[in-house]
Amino acid sequence: MIIMHRYVYMVGAIYILINAILLVIAPYDVHLAQGADAGSWYMPALALLKHGSFVTLSDPAVLQTYRPPLYPMYEAFMLYVGDGNIVSIIIGQIILLWLVGIITYKIVENILPKKGVAGLVLVVFNPNALGTAHLVQSDILYMFMVTVTLYYLLQYANKGDFKLSLMIGLLFGLACLVRPSGQYLIPLFPLIYIIIGILKKSNQSFAIHLFYGLLSVIISIAVVFPWAQHNASAGWGHNLATSKIETIYFRDNVIYLESILGNKSLNDAGKEVSKNEQDYISSYADKWLRMSEQDRSLVIASYYKRQLFTYDYKTITIGFIDSWIGLFGAGGAANLHNLLALDGGRSVQVMADSEEHVSRFNAVLSTLLGSDLITIVISSLSFIYVIILRIFGLVGLIKMIKNKEYSLLFVLIGIITYFVLIALFVGNSRYRLPIEPALIIMAVYGFSTLIRSRRRTDGFQ
Repeated sequence: MIIMHRYVYMVGAIYILINAILLVIAPYDVHLAQGADAGSWYMPALALLKHGSFVTLSDPAVLQTYRPPLYPMYEAFMLYVGDGNIVSIIIGQIILLWLVGIITYKIVENILPKKGVAGLVLVVFNPNALGTAHLVQSDILYMFMVTVTLYYLLQYANKGDFKLSLMIGLLFGLACLVRPSGQYLIPLFPLIYIIIGILKKSNQSFAIHLFYGLLSVIISIAVVFPWAQHNASAGWGHNLATSKIETIYFRDNVIYLESILGNKSLNDAGKEVSKNEQDYISSYADKWLRMSEQDRSLVIASYYKRQLFTYDYKTITIGFIDSWIGLFGAGGAANLHNLLALDGGRSVQVMADSEEHVSRFNAVLSTLLGSDLITIVISSLSFIYVIILRIFGLVGLIKMIKNKEYSLLFVLIGIITYFVLIALFVGNSRYRLPIEPALIIMAVYGFSTLIRSRRRTDGFQ
């Protein structure tokens, strides 16, 4: 059993104070107005409160399928508790972020005793997460669910266990009901467990790990199936996300690649992509008019999926590099800017307004040059935070290999790699949130082992 370090309570007091200040100084209604896609999450919550089921707010006869159920359920519960005040949602997310910090604390303590506080501090004062927690977005709840799953995966790496496989399946199934992006990891559980067993040189047989992996798959499927059935009853098939969501996701990726290929701005690339889409729709002629909404959406989603495979290797390579810079290198201060009503501009807007393709790095620099002092300070501190973590994270990677911490490394790198890959070419700080704890654990490991090595060297001298 891990006993909380006394510094945890000090960190908690500072955390409460900072969040209280942010709640006081934030403009009225900013939490909903500035949240990414906030309305599309908020309306289902209102419908739940009004109609008691997953239907549209305006028409209870029409099923709500655009957003998965767990975050609207969370919103509805917090609104009910808070008598309809949106701030109640934010207070809940502040608590959830603190719990992410505590889970990270426990993970680090299990790996590096007496170093857990560092993990806690780096999570709860992470600019990317702190700003997001104050906006109506599903990301903090998703971050929490992924982090809890990570905790139990690392427990499994220590000792494969029947109960752990049940918990992993249950928790990750729930995570997919927050955001469906994790669903492609579910079929990989058997392989993940087998690899963990091999790396750990477990006494348990191949068949046992395979059984535990299949059990996690079954539990996850059982958790998500009711929502998949809900979507199917509305004509969208047994999917966690409708083809409407897929269309937006894949269209955005195509726009980024088109921008790179033609050295165009995102705005111009978007216009070109939209024109091509309309030309494709026109090819269906009268058949398109006879299609259902679901069939039309499925056709367009499939069209954009195929489009991604039409680009050359050079464009795709540049796209991935550009995306990784955005995902790993972005400070994540944009939501803090939005929360505090700072006119810092947005790098995406710079990329859209430019007459040619602008890399994310150059867009950030351009944005900062036109910002006020407070914005520059917040952005600079956020960027310094990220750079320091990436440096020590790289050290941690090397040290884990050197120390033969292969199962630990596999779980951390595995979950990081998965979320990096599903971001495709639109990587940004928001998509980094589910893996922030994993990146922080690696950074703490790197810093701790580096300091330990230096102390041994100094002692020898």
